[in-house]
Amino acid sequence: MQPPSQSGELEVGRGVVAPQLVEDALRLLHVDMLEHGHCADTLSEWLWAMHWFPHLNRRDEILALAHALPEPWQVGTLCDPQILLQFPHIGPEPEIVFHLDEEPAWADGRQYARIVGVPLSPWREQNGGLLVEVDGEAVPVELDPTDAVMLPPDLLHSGGVNRTGSPRYGVYFRWLQDA
Repeated sequence: MQPPSQSGELEVGRGVVAPQLVEDALRLLHVDMLEHGHCADTLSEWLWAMHWFPHLNRRDEILALAHALPEPWQVGTLCDPQILLQFPHIGPEPEIVFHLDEEPAWADGRQYARIVGVPLSPWREQNGGLLVEVDGEAVPVELDPTDAVMLPPDLLHSGGVNRTGSPRYGVYFRWLQDA
């Protein structure tokens, strides 16, 4: 089963982000880890908030990824980017819970127009990459760095379980509908 791909549904852009932009974003994250040596408490806080490196989300290296996307994907008001890092899973197998990104309370009733994911490392089913729900089934959306995926806000989605030995990196961008 393939994920939907028509306009108004999930769209995948292959190779739409320059490799150097991906490298610049990864370098930013890795240098931050090296310089700050984030402790387990900080990492846990970021994990449960599902926002990693919140102090870096408006840095040029991150915003450059959004500006590299196809212009029709950038229409609306850009919200704060969400940097994600998914470490290898330990412990019992968790249940995959699909969700919709709800209207933010601060948006004065405006809904999200779209959600765009940019992988900074490969996104595969084995490393907890993006899953979308299609006809009640979990369908993996496998992506490489330099790709991007545009999700409509009414598409159920989730991350999977990282069963590999390497972290999975990505950045999600959300645009609000224009007022």
